[in-house]
Amino acid sequence: MEWILIILLIPSVYFSARFFLLSKNINDATKNLNEICANIESNRKMIFKHPDKNFERLLSEINKYLEKAQLEKIKFIRREEEIKKEIENISHDLRTPLTSIRGYLELMNDENASEEEKKAYISVVERRAKGLQNLIQVFYDLSRLENNEYNLDLEIIDINMILREQVLVYYNDFESKGVHVDISLEQKPIYIKLDKNAIERVFANLIQNAIKYGKSRFKISLEIVGKEVILVFANDTDNLEKEDGKFLFDRFYMKNVSRSNQSSGLGLTITKFLVELMNGEIKLDIDKGWIEFKIKFKLDDI
Repeated sequence: MEWILIILLIPSVYFSARFFLLSKNINDATKNLNEICANIESNRKMIFKHPDKNFERLLSEINKYLEKAQLEKIKFIRREEEIKKEIENISHDLRTPLTSIRGYLELMNDENASEEEKKAYISVVERRAKGLQNLIQVFYDLSRLENNEYNLDLEIIDINMILREQVLVYYNDFESKGVHVDISLEQKPIYIKLDKNAIERVFANLIQNAIKYGKSRFKISLEIVGKEVILVFANDTDNLEKEDGKFLFDRFYMKNVSRSNQSSGLGLTITKFLVELMNGEIKLDIDKGWIEFKIKFKLDDI
């Protein structure tokens, strides 16, 4: 009879022990989970002290969820910081020309200012207002590009001719800065399906970038390689390192941390958006004192 009782008690003790360990695991895991959720970005994981295959699988799945939640939280925090910085940059870019405009308007109200001086002030105000308008347009265009609301008007155009025209528009700027321009283009029309305004803006952005930050030489080339049109814009520079290449397409990025009203830091960002929107590819490389932008369009898209 005693042996029967012992035999009956053994499973009871076993299951009671398992229930006790499982209950303790659940309580410990609950406490652990609450601590992790209270500080989700701490990158902690759920742990278990007593082996149990089912409970181990449960905690493994919870840890996978926590890892995803932690990554999303980190992304959210970083994005918040980026947005805060972008708002600061936008505010600065808008405030600078507005401050200048207000200053010159106050000078115009000066009774001692001559008519000639007032005309000069009006001219400055008009230029600053136009620059401000262009800046707001840049912000608006970037917003449309990021939200896939920028509509293209694709048509067959001679990309060779458009590039020549854009070079001529800015040729005097290169001459006044003393920059030697080396041009190597095809001698025949190259027809490809693109948005005329968008590709003109791409060329203008890259040329203006070379004018602002170039040193003494600027090279432009256009050629057909296989079934691709390849365009290269390159200029020498003395203030860029290879590491900068990772960030030049980023919004508001400028090598010089002191911002000016001459640049929003968005030109290359918009350039990349537009090229890719037209099914093209753009890459940059910085090497031996030169920065090179290479654009590719497929002739199959004609």
